[in-house]
Amino acid sequence: MEKPYATLQKLLDPARPILIQTHDFPDHDALGSAYGLSCLLARKNFDCSITYGGLIQSISLSQMIKHLDIRMISFEEACANPSFQTIIVDGSPAAGTVKKVAGTLTGVIDHHPARKKVECPFIDLRSDVGSCSAIIWTYWKEAGETPQSATATALLAGIQLDTDFLSRRVSRTDLDAHYQLFFEGDSRLARDIVRTSLSVAQLADIGESFRSFLIKDSILLAEVHGDYTSELLSVLADFLLRLQEITFVVVIEVRGEEYHLSARTRDHCIDTGYIIRALLSKTGTGGGHPHMAGGLIHPSQYPGAEKFLQQIADNIAAYRSKNETDCQAD
Repeated sequence: MEKPYATLQKLLDPARPILIQTHDFPDHDALGSAYGLSCLLARKNFDCSITYGGLIQSISLSQMIKHLDIRMISFEEACANPSFQTIIVDGSPAAGTVKKVAGTLTGVIDHHPARKKVECPFIDLRSDVGSCSAIIWTYWKEAGETPQSATATALLAGIQLDTDFLSRRVSRTDLDAHYQLFFEGDSRLARDIVRTSLSVAQLADIGESFRSFLIKDSILLAEVHGDYTSELLSVLADFLLRLQEITFVVVIEVRGEEYHLSARTRDHCIDTGYIIRALLSKTGTGGGHPHMAGGLIHPSQYPGAEKFLQQIADNIAAYRSKNETDCQAD
């Protein structure tokens, strides 16, 4: 049986440019995977570009891009070039994490379960693996190549983020990849990239976030009204999810030209990315992973905290009803 990387390499036309597209609103694992694959293909003289839909909402991810000098092209530029052979990493149109594909869909490399069948020449779906970066590491291993320090650091950061430093959905592949990349990359930089650094100046904003919240069943919605970074919204969502009565959290910043939000769940029967994307399909945009997601909503479309909380509850109930059999099987 031919191995995945060898199969992918044979499918690609060396005379055409390759586009590596992440899931919308990418995180460290998505961009780490894209960067890792682009660096590997570049060693075979493929012309690779990286792109994504949506926004980068994380300060630490922006720092990773800056420190590792990860070059990308805008999604608009990518969509304007139909000659691209597109490989989607850490996402899939079938999983609902990619709203639009730029170029011609050639391959999907993902670790999220697909809700429907995707049609393309190459598919490498490993839902048992905790991070897509670990899957890309196996391509390097198969090729007999050793990534440079920057590439190894990006892959390491991706594994650490998606597995919460090897504490969530960890597979043997994640462990093996982490062990090797830990010594090949800059482990301190990878750790600092993933761990969020907050400022004393943000303490007042953090305290304010606990004053305006609503709870319905095990769902918590917190409104914040200051100038919050996307990073801080994520930290607050993670913190609020520690409440033992709560299984789903949304923190939304209600100010400015766009209301940004961050969502988290610890209920394995809920796909946060799918729910947030469905919730904002007509009022904004969003998406992400089963356990965490982000997005933005147009202020004129925001119905207020009570109605928005009800909409969240309704979307979760609809998702549960639709996927009840799959959840029971888990």
